[in-house]
Amino acid sequence: MSDVYRQDMNGVPYSYPSLKLENAEIAKVCQEISTNYGKYESKEIIMHRTRDLDRNWCIYYVENRGYGDYNIFEKYYD
Repeated sequence: MSDVYRQDMNGVPYSYPSLKLENAEIAKVCQEISTNYGKYESKEIIMHRTRDLDRNWCIYYVENRGYGDYNIFEKYYD
């Protein structure tokens, strides 16, 4: 199975392959990042700690290309 490198809103490939997650989990993490974007605005790589859909604490590593333009590439259980 090959890695999937999605593209950002400008058609430029992200630097990391996308992590395969459920759409609901992706939407939850991206919505939380967007809600708190002021704290992530200047960061290229975001470390976002939250609960996953099963209510387990996780740390998501996310590539940031601007507001609403994110690539989740890693997930660790905290």
